[in-house]
Amino acid sequence: MLLTIGLLAMCLGVAVGIVSVALPRVTTPLSLTTFLRYAAIAGVLAVGSTVMYAVHASDGGRGSLVVADAAMTLSPAITAVGVRGFPPRAQRVATGVAVAIAVGVGVCTAVTDAETALVVKSATLAFVCAGCALAAIATTTVAPLPARLIAGAMGAYAIFSAARAIVVTLGGDASPLFSVEFATAVATLTVLVCGAAVILTIHPARRVAGDGPNTLSVVVIDDARLLAHAYGSERLSSLVAELRVAARALDDHAFDVRHGVATALTSALATLEYEMQHSFGWNPEEIALLAEPTAARSRSDDD
Repeated sequence: MLLTIGLLAMCLGVAVGIVSVALPRVTTPLSLTTFLRYAAIAGVLAVGSTVMYAVHASDGGRGSLVVADAAMTLSPAITAVGVRGFPPRAQRVATGVAVAIAVGVGVCTAVTDAETALVVKSATLAFVCAGCALAAIATTTVAPLPARLIAGAMGAYAIFSAARAIVVTLGGDASPLFSVEFATAVATLTVLVCGAAVILTIHPARRVAGDGPNTLSVVVIDDARLLAHAYGSERLSSLVAELRVAARALDDHAFDVRHGVATALTSALATLEYEMQHSFGWNPEEIALLAEPTAARSRSDDD
């Protein structure tokens, strides 16, 4: 029991550290950065659930199983919130819903028999993972390839979980395809694929830029920190958001970078200056904030 509590405290400590330390250091509500933070938390929860299942297998305690089931449910739910790219207020609400669902699964595991708990957990995972797959399909936060990887992995696991819930309900849980060992292997593969998607997301600009010297352009709000200090982060956030909307209207494959957007548009800076002036009504002072950093073609959004 002490080991279970210690491991739980460690996992929660890391997750809380990411939220309370890393997120406030972000100067703008950059959706891609937020996705990476949520993905990191989801990874911690996935590893934590695996550890708790191992503890349960060794001591048979109900407490470790409760934590494992809750963490396993919360991991894809948190991923869905991050990949969808909600505005800050909606993001908080969605995170609260994700936590509530995970707590509900944990409570069910604590108060019901093993078979009922497995059915509830599997059905909930099917629902959550399907939602995550749909969020990945619709996302404008993550580049297409990583988004497809997340959608495919989560969609496949949703189908597996739904089938497992049905089979267990019908009394066919003895099937090798739904054994604990096979289910663990499928869950591990899902986590690995999603982890690969996150890795691909970290440096998308370098991969695109490698196709040719003029393939990718990065347009940003210059002197963003100074602007945020002078006019507030909300003003900076509004300008960056409008810039990204304009870029995506012209280039479906444009993606977020810090304080701006990466795009394959020809003459990106001039094109976006024209677009911001005529479609969004930016004044000359706001237009002057746009810049195309010299080294931006070889840098990613974490620069």
